[in-house]
Amino acid sequence: MFTVFKWLLWLCMPYTLVMLALLALGVWLFVRRQGRPAVCAVLLAAVLFAMGLPAVATSLGGALERKFPPTPLEAIPNADAIVVLGGGVAAATDVVPYPELYASADRAIMAVRLFRAGKAPIVIPTGGGAPKAEKPLLESLGVPESSIICEDEARDTAENASKTLAILRQRGCKRALVVTSAWHLPRAMMLFRAEGIDFVPVGCDYECTLAASNRARMPLWMKLPNPESAGKAAYYVKEWLGILFYSFRKPPMEGDGAA
Repeated sequence: MFTVFKWLLWLCMPYTLVMLALLALGVWLFVRRQGRPAVCAVLLAAVLFAMGLPAVATSLGGALERKFPPTPLEAIPNADAIVVLGGGVAAATDVVPYPELYASADRAIMAVRLFRAGKAPIVIPTGGGAPKAEKPLLESLGVPESSIICEDEARDTAENASKTLAILRQRGCKRALVVTSAWHLPRAMMLFRAEGIDFVPVGCDYECTLAASNRARMPLWMKLPNPESAGKAAYYVKEWLGILFYSFRKPPMEGDGAA
C-alpha cells in the first residue's frame, strides 16, 4: 500500500502532469499530422524527464564534488581565518526569531568544527545576510562574537572573494580556509586567488556523493523525475557554466567589479 501511495503521489505532482501533458500533446499533434509541433512537444517532455531524473542531478553534482573529496579534520592545516560562503541559513526575523537551516547550512556547521578544532582564530561569514543569518547561528554553536567578522556586501561568489580579500589583507592574513558546499568549491576556488594569500578549500554538504552511494538501494519511485532533482540539476549546470566562463575570463580581484 505504501508503494502504491508513492506512485500515485508521483503521478499527481504538477511536474509529472506537465511532462505527461506535453507527451500527450505530441502524440495528438502527430496523429493530426503536425510533425514539427509534435516533435517540439515530445522534446520538451524529454528534457523535463531527463533533467528531473535524480541520477542526472547526482551525476552533474557528483562530478563537481569529486574534485574536492572529503578531508578529515586533522588533515586540514591551521590558518589565519575561516571564510564561510553564505548559503543554507535564513536570517532571523521578527516572525521567526532564529535562523532557519537548509541543506547548505553544513557550511556554517563545518566552520564551527574548524574553529573548535583550533584551525583558525576568526570566522568570516560572507554574504549580504551574514549578520542576521550565519552570525547568530555561529554564536549559538559556540563561536564567540569577538571571533566573528561579517562581510555583508557580497551578492555573489565573485564578490564573496573580492570583498573578503580586503578583510584578509587588512588583518595581515597569509592563509585562509574557504568553506562551502563541495559542488560549489570548483568555481569558488577559481575566484579565491590572491598574491600573498594561500586559500585552502574545505568542502562539506556532499549530498551527491551520498546519493550516489545509496542509489542501488533506492526504490524505483525515488529514481523517477521530480522537481527537486530538476532544481538541483539547474544549480549544478550553473556551476559548470560558471567554471566555463572563468576558464576564459580573468576572475575579479580586489577592487575589480564582480561578474
